[in-house]
Amino acid sequence: MNCLSFDVGGTTIKYGIINDRYEVLLKDKIPTPKDEEQFIESISEIIQKNIENISKVSIAMPGYVNIANNKYLYGPHLQYGIDFSKLSKFSEYDFYLDNDGNVAAYCEYLLNYKTKYSNLIMLTFGTGVGGGIISEGKLLRGRGNAGEIGHMLTSNDRSVKGDSGKKGSFESSVAASVWTKKCFELTEKNKDSELAEKFTKKNVGSVLFDTTLSLTDLEATARDEIIQNISNGLLSLFEIFDNEAFVLGGTMSSEPFDLITLIQDDIKNRYQFPSRNFPEIFIASQGEDSGIIGAAAISFDE
Repeated sequence: MNCLSFDVGGTTIKYGIINDRYEVLLKDKIPTPKDEEQFIESISEIIQKNIENISKVSIAMPGYVNIANNKYLYGPHLQYGIDFSKLSKFSEYDFYLDNDGNVAAYCEYLLNYKTKYSNLIMLTFGTGVGGGIISEGKLLRGRGNAGEIGHMLTSNDRSVKGDSGKKGSFESSVAASVWTKKCFELTEKNKDSELAEKFTKKNVGSVLFDTTLSLTDLEATARDEIIQNISNGLLSLFEIFDNEAFVLGGTMSSEPFDLITLIQDDIKNRYQFPSRNFPEIFIASQGEDSGIIGAAAISFDE
């Protein structure tokens, strides 16, 4: 029993065949088509090539979905709708559809934390901030699209819009793209600093969280502001959902440096939790295959 899984992004679609032991038997990727017609044609071609080896098709989309009607509605990085019932041989396999943040969260939960926690929240840091919420061992979807954590209004800075178009959104102050932009700005102001030297070599915004670097006062202030904004968001989520763990993923998961330590220290220094413990914080471990594995997990286990 194999699942053909798709992890759809704004520029690339990753896909693979996953068995019920969550082994990746095949994987590849294609550019994301520019409209619904080309999208359906491209996915249908992949399905037809693999139809003899699969019993399920599962697709993770970067935005709002209508699971009951097999439709993708909208997302900032893929702005056209898709009716998946138009796919080739649609009645010959079981079909599953979900949000990419949900499948990433379910992947981490199922493979790493199911025996330890029942309530977990995953946040993915990239161009924006995505997320998925596991409540009592199940994905929390609301009417279908709960878990858009990056769209929370948490920032006093109303000059910058997040991917959702909302000014003051969580993602507008804490997305990985914000870290990178800040590092560029700081490097321009002081090209000789340790941060500038490392950022030039690595070109990832997470170097801002490397505590082995001697930061200038300006750099330290920028880092502390981002960390405090992340902490505030996590604290708000904890107060609402009373979760046991946070998992942080996205583009930085391969090189998070000391992000978790900085968040934990900030929360410890600024907040108290009488009679309660703040959730554990972990870095996502499934890497770039989390989307296709998570989509398969939705079809096999949820």
